[in-house]
Amino acid sequence: MENERNENLWRIAKLRVRFKQSAIAYLAVNTLLVGIWYFSSGLHSFFWPGFPIVFWGLGLGTEYYRAYVDKGDSVLREYEKMRQGN
Repeated sequence: MENERNENLWRIAKLRVRFKQSAIAYLAVNTLLVGIWYFSSGLHSFFWPGFPIVFWGLGLGTEYYRAYVDKGDSVLREYEKMRQGN
């Protein structure tokens, strides 16, 4: 059982590192896109960087949920049920 808990912690740690890397990339790329939009056409044109900001942000929100909120308890409960033959 101790080994299973360590594996679960390891899985959560990997998810959190992946989220942090994705968040850094999200901020860097979207800052660059907003800069390109601003310096190429200014404030008077359509704000096209909003599309990647919103849709990539939804994916990033999902990663955040999996890394910090979900903790994998439902997976662990299902695993225990299957192990017990239920």
